[in-house]
Amino acid sequence: MKKSTFTHFIAILICCITMQLQGQEIWIDTSIHRGLIELETDYSFKTLVSNDSLKTQEETLRNLNSAKLYFDKMFQTDLEFAVLFIENKAWSEYAYFPPPGLPQAGNGNVILGLDKSVISKEVEKMIIQLPEHYWSSLKPVYGEHIDLDLFYRETLSIHELAHLYHFKQGTQPQRKWLQELFATMSMYSFIKNKSNSSYEIMDTYPAFVIKSGDRMAEFKTLKDFEEKYVQKLTPQNYEWFQIQLYQNAKSIIDSGTSDILIKLLNFLINTDLSKNDKLSDSELSTRLEKEVGKEIADILTNWKNK
Repeated sequence: MKKSTFTHFIAILICCITMQLQGQEIWIDTSIHRGLIELETDYSFKTLVSNDSLKTQEETLRNLNSAKLYFDKMFQTDLEFAVLFIENKAWSEYAYFPPPGLPQAGNGNVILGLDKSVISKEVEKMIIQLPEHYWSSLKPVYGEHIDLDLFYRETLSIHELAHLYHFKQGTQPQRKWLQELFATMSMYSFIKNKSNSSYEIMDTYPAFVIKSGDRMAEFKTLKDFEEKYVQKLTPQNYEWFQIQLYQNAKSIIDSGTSDILIKLLNFLINTDLSKNDKLSDSELSTRLEKEVGKEIADILTNWKNK
């Protein structure tokens, strides 16, 4: 190979590598990494903490790595992302929104609590004020003192990771409940099929909430969910919606429908509101049934609170 040709080849190779790295940099918002400490791990994703003297959650990282391998294979990709463990007192500096410790994802980052989440603390306080026979079923799963971070962090971290497989496409979903359903179905599928020891941690608390009724939910329609979403709903009301979607996700995955997660992800991408008009409920139902499955369309038509 002539020197000039070789030099030209090297220049092209460097350019391609640079473009690839720039693409990763654009996807992963590294601006919120400033001031954090990177931990050495055996995993392909970066792990950063706001305080390395506090004990990190090794089990959480193992689960996230296993989930990444599961989702990468299913969705035929190799997702780049970072995991941030943030103390409650530093939450507002790094997280996208409150409350401190509540798992969230965006711009290539999964953000988790480094210490006990505010949500866990508040819910645990409310639970133990009830007669013990109401919450005694939680003890065998979440411990004698009921540590709901086992649910809110260990389970919901997988839900948040699943969101990134959709968010990587930069899409605006036709309906927010569809993107939440996708993340919950993905979480449920992974835990049921690859992390069965976590199944009771995932399933017991939602069953408790369903059994407790809906007195804490002022808003109950899918239209309410779209209009108010995270920040305009109380934490209890938002959780109520998520638990309803969990019940639907559980039923759909348990039915054994093949490829439905792949179809739903493709639907979210192909109907992106930045490239497509917003569908009416009737149009959405028709397309969901045709392109994803009747089980998904039925959620829209059969939602009990109209």
